[in-house]
Amino acid sequence: MSWLERLSLSLAVLSVTLIMFIVSYDAFSRYALHAPLPWAYELITYYLMLAGTYFAVSATFTAGDHINIDLFRHLIAPRLRARLDAAWSLLGVVIFGIVAYGSWSEMAHAYTRNEFLPGYITWPAWMSYLPIVLGFALLVVRMALHAALLIVHGRDPHVIEHGNELEEHHE
Repeated sequence: MSWLERLSLSLAVLSVTLIMFIVSYDAFSRYALHAPLPWAYELITYYLMLAGTYFAVSATFTAGDHINIDLFRHLIAPRLRARLDAAWSLLGVVIFGIVAYGSWSEMAHAYTRNEFLPGYITWPAWMSYLPIVLGFALLVVRMALHAALLIVHGRDPHVIEHGNELEEHHE
């Protein structure tokens, strides 16, 4: 699982790096050479921005960097907190599973209808759904594994748990 998350995060970093280089070169060539890259906007908007966002979702969860409300977290007993976290993770599995399935369905529909996105280059529409499907599918697997480890062991050593700094500081 960690290997898949590292690969996915590497693809996200590569996507953001490509965005930076393409935008920089496009700006330079537009103003210095009067020759902008006519395909840059579509490539960045339809593919690279989505890859940079959705390929990082599972690794962001593992790093404990998603939004958390932990105002009263330190007041909850660790065993109950693990059970609640498992329940939230299972709820996330359902919600993100629905999103992944819906994106998969839209991707399959775009592929079977041979849809293309408008622009300088006719980009295949189905490929713009791929980062969403893969990113959320990976998140679903990570959250299911996280919930299982919390239920069985009461902790998940692979996922950083924020909000316990106060508790650990008092011990």
